[in-house]
Amino acid sequence: MLATSTGLTQARERPSIAIDSLIVNNLPVDSLAVETQKSEPARLTPLPMDSLPHIHPRDAKGRITDYTVAPGVTWHYDKPKPFEWAYHIPRDLGQFPGFAFRKENKETLIELAAGSVVLWAADQYIIDWSQDVGKQLGLKAASTQRTLVHIPFHIGSANLPFEFNVPDNLNSTFYFLGDGWTHLTVASSFWIYGGINKDNRALRTSSQLGEAIFSTGLVVQTMKRLTGRQSPYVATKDRGEWHLFPSYNTYQNFVPNYDAFPTGHLATAMATVTVIAENYPEYHFIRPVGYGLMGLLGYSMLNNGVHWASDYPVGIALGYAFAKIAVRNGRTRVEQPEAADPAVHGTGFQVLPHPKPWYRRGLFAPYAYGPFTGASWSLRL
Repeated sequence: MLATSTGLTQARERPSIAIDSLIVNNLPVDSLAVETQKSEPARLTPLPMDSLPHIHPRDAKGRITDYTVAPGVTWHYDKPKPFEWAYHIPRDLGQFPGFAFRKENKETLIELAAGSVVLWAADQYIIDWSQDVGKQLGLKAASTQRTLVHIPFHIGSANLPFEFNVPDNLNSTFYFLGDGWTHLTVASSFWIYGGINKDNRALRTSSQLGEAIFSTGLVVQTMKRLTGRQSPYVATKDRGEWHLFPSYNTYQNFVPNYDAFPTGHLATAMATVTVIAENYPEYHFIRPVGYGLMGLLGYSMLNNGVHWASDYPVGIALGYAFAKIAVRNGRTRVEQPEAADPAVHGTGFQVLPHPKPWYRRGLFAPYAYGPFTGASWSLRL
């Protein structure tokens, strides 16, 4: 690699040298070549901007389908069909047992169960401490919202109004991070952006958010109706009671008495963060920001008494699993062409090279993706 002015001077003096990669303005450019002639000085001829590694090229139809997210890592995204996310939900539910209960997940599942038990033992202490902290900080425990839009709607005797509510205090704002409207807005934003810019990754991210969120919700709601755990603010004893397998009418008559385990808000939030982070790995801030917001959401639900701490691990794991399934099914890895080995001439005898020690196998490479520039070092064992 020639990256300095000295390197360019040498290239002019030796016209037979081809420059495969230059760093111009701190960006790697693989598509610049030197046209050299004996009678003329060297000229740099840049190819179209779409050939730059940090700018994703468009196909013949003007759509962006292939995305290079790291050196040697390219993903292909097809344009999703309308409402494809909905009829993928049964597929994701069917794949969940095989994905979650693989042999390699044995230790993770044991740790998940053990962590839930430990938190259950400390649930009452954690909820009391969280609410004491909230009082000291002046955070209102009540989750109250203000209705901005209310459209009455009836189906027979059922009253199903369309409402859009917003929080009216800080704790409610944190709690609103797990609201369905929040995640619907995120998914819709990707869909709108992808439609305007013909960006298949954004469109597919929107579709994956839909299937991951609804798949997670179906499993969470099923578990709530099977376990019947009391929410903290209606608990009749420490750590709440468990009413296993409550009837449908019993459950519907007073939902807070039966729907604490597992958490749906954090499950949905985890699904959203994971889908976005998996599809946009070059943006390293997604997970830290997402997990930080999830932490605020988790605290708000302890402060307002909606959930116990032991409701969290299983809910978070469900959201993560269904997000990974949705992403896995929604993209394909583009295999990089391997360089052909040169033909062996002569007697056919070839001395095999000794493998390099592990500490010399690292590959250092600069990168620039979107607004981020830097250098990566990868170790190939």
